[in-house]
Amino acid sequence: MNKKVKTSEILKVYNVIGSAKYGKMSDEDKVKVWKIARKLKPVATKFDEDAKDAAEKMKPAEDFDEKLQKAQEYERLRQKGEPTIDIMTTPEYEKFLSTFKDYQKLVDKAVQEFSDKEVKVDFDPINEEAFGKLMASNDWTMEQVATLGDFICE
Repeated sequence: MNKKVKTSEILKVYNVIGSAKYGKMSDEDKVKVWKIARKLKPVATKFDEDAKDAAEKMKPAEDFDEKLQKAQEYERLRQKGEPTIDIMTTPEYEKFLSTFKDYQKLVDKAVQEFSDKEVKVDFDPINEEAFGKLMASNDWTMEQVATLGDFICE
């Protein structure tokens, strides 16, 4: 099967299939699924590396990671109903949250072109019976099943 799909779709599929278990499948189908994952891996890995690079380079300040940790601790303490003033004040937290949202938008904008890029992939699909056995070998959500099934089944 020859498909032309967005990089973002390959990433979603690879994130599911890359950690899949094949235990209940026939040997022939195990090999097919492994080969599919192998064809998707370079695209998914490259995009993941580029996204991490963009996220690192677009950080708004040198102390961004430290402030992120403080904000996460602030949220954790707030959920427990414990005092947060030693970590950061509410205005500091809200200011950081606004900065974080702007940062996330910038990173998303930077990688959008690569996420939307269409890539050709060619592989032998599996049939519905093999997919059923693949599902039985894993504990997936319906979203994961739909993402993978639409992509790798004939």
